[in-house]
Amino acid sequence: MDRAQWAAIFFFICFGWIAYQTFRLAEPFLPGFLGAVILGVIFLPLYQRVLRWVRNPNAAAAILTTGTILLAVLPMGWMGWMALRETEYLRPTLAGFIENYRTPSYMVGLLGPIFHFFEGFHVDLKPLFLDKAAQVSGELSSLGTQLAGHLLIMLFNGLILMLTLFFVFRNGKKFVETVLANIPMSPQNKGPLLNRVYGTFRAVTAGVFVTALAVGLADTAGFLATGIPLSFFFGLAATVFALLGASVLITIPAAFWLMNHNAGLGIFLLLWGILVSVFSDHVLKPALIGSKSRMPFLLILFSTLGGIKLYGFTGLFLGPMLVTAFLTFWGIYRRNYKI
Repeated sequence: MDRAQWAAIFFFICFGWIAYQTFRLAEPFLPGFLGAVILGVIFLPLYQRVLRWVRNPNAAAAILTTGTILLAVLPMGWMGWMALRETEYLRPTLAGFIENYRTPSYMVGLLGPIFHFFEGFHVDLKPLFLDKAAQVSGELSSLGTQLAGHLLIMLFNGLILMLTLFFVFRNGKKFVETVLANIPMSPQNKGPLLNRVYGTFRAVTAGVFVTALAVGLADTAGFLATGIPLSFFFGLAATVFALLGASVLITIPAAFWLMNHNAGLGIFLLLWGILVSVFSDHVLKPALIGSKSRMPFLLILFSTLGGIKLYGFTGLFLGPMLVTAFLTFWGIYRRNYKI
């Protein structure tokens, strides 16, 4: 090899090492960066409307950043903190649920086959639920203690999120265009790749994540209105289950328990939980996703679960995006390079 080739190799080795070290420097702030990107994607259409109104990118970004922090981030953080505080009473509350629960007479015929099914396996669900509840309570209580002990870090990440969100609104489009211009691919390949990856990311954030948050908020409101104990915790649980389209696994048992004390409120909560689940899956989610993502929902679901297992919380978004990128590259290969 000549001197120019050795110089190129040396340059790319140095560039790769510096890029890796830069990533390590930014790694502690990734939650704030990721949160800002998620919020930026969700509220980008609103930012564009505000920009047309004020005609000043700095003012529009400042307005949207302030509004997002005050109306979305702080309320959700407060609700999450309330849910963590309630975990201390999770096991005794569930024990009271199970001890005092009596299946309403008009539901015995419907639920009888299910009870007989578990009796045939000699499965006692009570200690299973209570042991799991104690385990979840201990882990979440420990998480709450850790978060309280790292309050300064949380505040710093909040500041990072706020500053990053401002620049995502103001300069996000230019940044994406700059990155796209430096990708060594032909324009006819870069365009579909960016559109599909962005469409999938928006489908996950707006169609899955935002829908789950909306379901959690609606179910929490139902729990508070009907007097369910640990309303914030069960609302958080409903949010997690809503990621899989199964929030009714939280609301239906709560409604059955409530029927033992107040049949009217129990029936209301049952209908409310079913209505919220049906509306979110068949109206809200399709409206938010639209035609942005062509990847089937089942594939999004499995790539999301695999991403969470492999990368943790960030895998919720990285998993579907990686699968989408693979499918897009596979299409480019079949079109341009297949022999």
